[in-house]
Amino acid sequence: MMPANLIIEASAGTGKTHQLAKRLIALLEAGVEPSSIVALTFSRAAAGEIFARFVSMLADEAETKPTYASYLRRVIATQHLSMIGTLDSFLLRIVRLFPLELGLDGSADIMPAFTASSEAAKVSFSILRRTDQEAKKLFLEAFARALGGEYVRSFVASYRDFVEAWHDKCLEFNNDISWGEPSAIWRDAPPVPLADENDLKHAAENMLKVCSNDKNWISLAETVRSFRGSFGTPRGYLAKLLEFDRIPTEGSIEFKFRNQIRSFAGVEACVLRDALYAMFGYALRQKFALAKGVRSLIVQYEKEYDSRVRRKGKLVFSDVPRLIANLDDNNRLALEYRMDSRIAAWALDEFQDTSREQWRVIDNIVDESAQANGEKSVFIVGDRKQAIYGWRNGDIAIFENEIASGKYNCEPLNESYRLGPALVEAVNKIFVDGPLSKDFRDWHCYEHLAHHKDRAGLVQCVEASSASLVAFVDPIFNALSAVDPVSRGISTAILVRNNAVGEYLADELKKRGMHSVVWEGESSVLDTPVLNAFLDLVILADHPGDVKAYRHFISTPLAKAKFPDGIPAPEELSASLANEFSAKGLVRVFRAFRDCLPAKSEEAWNISIEDRFEEMLHAAGEFEILRDNSAGLSDFVSFLSSRKRRSAAEKGKIKIMTIHRSKGLGFDYVLLPLYEPRAIDSARLSAISGEGWILPGISHDIAKNIPDIDSATAQRDSREWQEALCVYYVAMTRALRSMTVIIPPAPRNATVRRFSDYVRMSLPPEIGVRDWYLSYKKPKPRDNSDSSAATNDGKSVKIKRAPREYIRRRLPSQLLRTGMSAGEYFAPNPKRLIAIKKGIEAHAKLAEIEWWPDAPTEDMREAFTRPGDFVELWREKPYEMFENGVWESGVIDRVVFAGGNAKIYDFKRVSSNIQHDYSKQLESYRRAVHSLTGIDLVCISAKIIVLPN
Repeated sequence: MMPANLIIEASAGTGKTHQLAKRLIALLEAGVEPSSIVALTFSRAAAGEIFARFVSMLADEAETKPTYASYLRRVIATQHLSMIGTLDSFLLRIVRLFPLELGLDGSADIMPAFTASSEAAKVSFSILRRTDQEAKKLFLEAFARALGGEYVRSFVASYRDFVEAWHDKCLEFNNDISWGEPSAIWRDAPPVPLADENDLKHAAENMLKVCSNDKNWISLAETVRSFRGSFGTPRGYLAKLLEFDRIPTEGSIEFKFRNQIRSFAGVEACVLRDALYAMFGYALRQKFALAKGVRSLIVQYEKEYDSRVRRKGKLVFSDVPRLIANLDDNNRLALEYRMDSRIAAWALDEFQDTSREQWRVIDNIVDESAQANGEKSVFIVGDRKQAIYGWRNGDIAIFENEIASGKYNCEPLNESYRLGPALVEAVNKIFVDGPLSKDFRDWHCYEHLAHHKDRAGLVQCVEASSASLVAFVDPIFNALSAVDPVSRGISTAILVRNNAVGEYLADELKKRGMHSVVWEGESSVLDTPVLNAFLDLVILADHPGDVKAYRHFISTPLAKAKFPDGIPAPEELSASLANEFSAKGLVRVFRAFRDCLPAKSEEAWNISIEDRFEEMLHAAGEFEILRDNSAGLSDFVSFLSSRKRRSAAEKGKIKIMTIHRSKGLGFDYVLLPLYEPRAIDSARLSAISGEGWILPGISHDIAKNIPDIDSATAQRDSREWQEALCVYYVAMTRALRSMTVIIPPAPRNATVRRFSDYVRMSLPPEIGVRDWYLSYKKPKPRDNSDSSAATNDGKSVKIKRAPREYIRRRLPSQLLRTGMSAGEYFAPNPKRLIAIKKGIEAHAKLAEIEWWPDAPTEDMREAFTRPGDFVELWREKPYEMFENGVWESGVIDRVVFAGGNAKIYDFKRVSSNIQHDYSKQLESYRRAVHSLTGIDLVCISAKIIVLPN
């Protein structure tokens, strides 16, 4: 019998992976084929963990239950068809199945970060360089309107930032009426009339006519006259008026000012109200104009980007669900029918992080499965308290709507296997019983229970000397010194909100002698100034006139070491660098320059710099693989700038990491420094939206006085503060045994709410056992180096292991004709470089051709004429093959399958002694086709096709 539809709300550490694996086994018991189960989660690591747990649970049961052994065999046998993975990869698979229906020219691939950035830059510059004067004028007008007429110091940089901020939103609200049209929000006229500068002037004059002897009234009138959309720091009467939840729409207006009650009634109240609403209407008019400018600008960018990048199959992950969701109705229904016919059950993990675009794709199919009257089933696991990916468009409302839909049985999981009793008590005090849940009414948290009730631990609340970041270093240092986690084998993490704080704390603690502390996060590869000298080389190779790069390079030790007899002039240096980079590539030239430095120069070159240098070399190799003909050498600078270095601490180190990165992990001891420059409920100005409309954010003082704008602003704020609380919940639930929370001193006049305030109000100085670490038993290390294993009786037995096999890697295309030395191969021979370039371009063009019966040569006509018994065609077919201890990688230019035979064609731009020189390469291709297809070798032939010059 098919399991019932079920939603599990799984709090931190309650075993959701175990529940998912149990569900998958229950589906097998119900007769569902493994390949008909879709099990999706948020990350590849989580997907791997689910599959591993699923298989291991089957394997454990298979020893005593034959049916489980058969389940296990079916799972392994159909592993290549498995749909256990990430939601992103599942959607990408759909896109690759239907590229033509989705409007793509051929295959679809996710671009690496640099390629995506590079393609976006090309589109931007294409627009900025347009020669059509009318188009350029319209663009500049749109850009000025989009920025509200503000002066822009760096036009190009501002444009790129602007596009990045608004592009996805413009795709989500993809029609003109959603942007800057009051009718999209209100059926009738706006509740606050839109105003211009004349309206402000008129309102100010009316105020002065009514009252001209109150200097505060006069000051307010001048503020109205000069208002241009922002109140700045309001003073006088305006400051008091803005304290109202909403300006009264009728009757008198009364407030306390300088210990006196000021009351305005009759005509005074009317003109005052009109003046305030004129300011609100002026600000609203500005936002509508800004929205139209944004739309106009982004539409130009999107049109160019779609044709030049996306339609070529070059995608970013956010493109994938949107392409599917935007299919026309006929293709969409056909796609959903094909998907639904293959899928018998859904298991969706980390559901609280599902984005609106992703859900739009699978919503209908999941809904049909949930209402299939027991023929199909849906299983959802999520936790509203861990929804921390709103910046990736994750929408907790999707999870909440499914819970409220009535289609599922709903069960909470609140018994934590991770948190000890002290941690559970602290979490309950803050998130369940304390003032936090009263102040944030929409916050939802079940009471937590501890599974390991006898686990010793401590939650300690320590106050820093001030709210500045430097004041948090001493409490962290003191707490670590007291516990001494490294020598005791206690896994420890310091959790921070962002990279800058993490890097700062790591540096400060190392200065105090704590060298076991490691920043395990992202930092720029280029944060080592020494590497900039190498970047000067690629800049000069492309731009001999770059005086700044030349002057910087000649001042470095690298220049003096490379050119001891004098540094060449800029033009000469540029020419020689361009030659070297073309002939040898970035990696070899960088190494050659590095080798010129003294062998022992620790002041200029230490181990840390060497690590960064190796990372730069790795990036250089990747850049040369990824870059196309439109990318210059100097583009490597932006490529390297975009690279993030992710450090990983080895076991036994104290890790500093961001809270986001710690999700899913657990540590014996966690330190949480609550350095909070921004409060949970601090003012926000991000975009607001409703059903079918979007606007740039409006200040709270104005928004609260405009119906519908006020509710949209409140919804936006609710989403953002809920995400902030979720981040802190994740931080508070990473510890297994003990935690030290470091808070700033209490503020004197608190007008905003910080998480540290709730910690202070909810937690005593200590919960649990202060000396918990003295009773901590260090886990026994696993001996992976010895070939011994423990038997059931506890005795060790020796296991003989086969010696590790050494695998050589071979590239068939490098089985070149003999007689050419390495020196000749890498020599800066211009003719040879031109030939290589022509060969690459020719292969790219030939790969686009399916059939060409009028090809210029007889051999080419043979290769490009469709045979009568044609079966299939391969073009630029990559393959991997393991044979006789050799791992072989290659790309076959063209294979034509006809009848039961296969004919391989390999294109070359050389002519002498062809069949003999490349016989080994062709033989490798024949074996590869045999391995990939099973066609007998005697039915596979191979031929070189010489391309005409």
